[in-house]
Amino acid sequence: MTSEVVHVARLPRSEPPEIGAAPARARPTDRSAGRALSSPRPGPHSGRSTPRPNLAVVRPSEADARTAAAARHVADRVLRLTLEVVDRRRPAASLRAVLSPAMVGMATALSTAAVPGRTLGVAVVRTVHVRAAGPVPDGAGHGDVEVFGTYSRGDRVFAVAARLTARRNTTGPAWVLTSLRLS
Repeated sequence: MTSEVVHVARLPRSEPPEIGAAPARARPTDRSAGRALSSPRPGPHSGRSTPRPNLAVVRPSEADARTAAAARHVADRVLRLTLEVVDRRRPAASLRAVLSPAMVGMATALSTAAVPGRTLGVAVVRTVHVRAAGPVPDGAGHGDVEVFGTYSRGDRVFAVAARLTARRNTTGPAWVLTSLRLS
């Protein structure tokens, strides 16, 4: 009969050392730099948080807030319409005014392809959020916005991300969906 020798590694300490206990072993070092991998704590935590720097709160202007609200409203509507195309409840050609030509083709392809969760039921938009995608090019509150949110099919929740671009036309800015990601 052979007997196995079992070695158990010592667990790391999670409590402060006892008063009068033997000093802890040296900490592992980075051999290339010859320094400790992590520095020991100077002492027990006092319970106080470190002071935080005063950060200025940037409030959007009224025009920016109106543009963001308009972008969110358009994003919600465009996502709902696009998901109706993906679910085969609406023809893709009906969205030519709000989708770029590449997105019309993508929506058509998604309506014929196997989409995750399609068998669970129709897609229902749950949340929609927008944020500016970069500096505003014309200074009038018009540019790209990133759209992100969730939609559900049956009991499952899925993510959606998109990009809307504001384009100037004769009646004002028109938002056009230029990118879409469903997962």
